[in-house]
Amino acid sequence: MRKVFVPLLLATVFSLVSCQNNTKSAQNGQGANAETSDKAAIPDQNDLLKVLQGRWQSEQDPTYVLEISDTQMTHTQNGTVVQQANLDVDGACQSPVCKPDGVDTSDGWCFTEMTIVEGKYHAECMFVTLCNANQLQYRPLGGTGNGLAFKKIP
Repeated sequence: MRKVFVPLLLATVFSLVSCQNNTKSAQNGQGANAETSDKAAIPDQNDLLKVLQGRWQSEQDPTYVLEISDTQMTHTQNGTVVQQANLDVDGACQSPVCKPDGVDTSDGWCFTEMTIVEGKYHAECMFVTLCNANQLQYRPLGGTGNGLAFKKIP
């Protein structure tokens, strides 16, 4: 029992820490260490990508499931694939797609969904507002849609 509990506890703690962007608290650093602290507070892209891996069921519509495998995101509805996208994780929301004017992104992190629809490239930045071992919530950055909430499923 103990052998199973310790790795599970570590995985949960890793997920909670990995899902947070502590840039805001780092910006309150002092003197010459403020720049170093700020860089250290941005979560590692690879850690964030690891946290996203797996299957996520919509809390609003149980027939809607996201499956994230490496940098590929697949949206399914009633078991039918409705969209596939490549993901680019951005721990500081600094990519050109993720920088809308006047939007504070210091208390979360972003990922960009990149698709080709009818021969045209489309990229949309998603702002992650909650992420832990069991929950994922995000919304399109720039106000083009509602927030989405998911729970992790096997």
